[in-house]
Amino acid sequence: IVEEAESRGRRIAIFFLETLQSCGGQIIYPKGYLRKTFDYLQSKGILCLADEVQAGFGRCGTHFWSFQSYEEDLIPDFVTLGKSMGNGFPIAALVTRRDITNKFVIDGIEYFNTYGGNPVSCRAAIALLDVMEKEHLQENAYKVGLHFLNKLKELEKKYDMIGDVRGRGLFVGVEIVRNKEKREPGIAEAQEIKQKFRENFVIISLDGPDSNVLKFKSPMCFS
Repeated sequence: IVEEAESRGRRIAIFFLETLQSCGGQIIYPKGYLRKTFDYLQSKGILCLADEVQAGFGRCGTHFWSFQSYEEDLIPDFVTLGKSMGNGFPIAALVTRRDITNKFVIDGIEYFNTYGGNPVSCRAAIALLDVMEKEHLQENAYKVGLHFLNKLKELEKKYDMIGDVRGRGLFVGVEIVRNKEKREPGIAEAQEIKQKFRENFVIISLDGPDSNVLKFKSPMCFS
């Protein structure tokens, strides 16, 4: 894509990446993928943005930010935050490097945000960080998530309709298929399982291109 754009005399400004791909089907990227991708794009002058809106704030268990779970020294140019940042209270943020924000001053561009800097939202976000530290929620996400994944993998061995179990911490996906060898999406089967959960007062949703991946992103206080 980059080479094609360059051949047309065009440049790509930024690469957006959800660090644990949620709506795509709870996807965990292959080892080395982010490093190679970031290195290549940044060598071309393309900025890299890590979207931590769903995957951030300790949800993966091992690290506070999910992009760190691939390689600890991996550094994106931007990080977007939201949703869990306020535990449902409306707040979001963009984190970036000083040299990038200085471009606003150098180029004479005024940054403006209608809802930026709301003190109540900021206080809610600070309270969330306090609770996370006090109640060890990142550690809990790791322990409970590991137990949950192990139990799901036991079910995967038992039932042919479970094509794959994947995830980190309390970010888990279960791919439902009709045939484990052909990996034909079990769309109707996934819908039925989702409904059975609902009948037992558990709300989950489906993700992936075929809506056949059961999505589990439990509250981080889940035990």
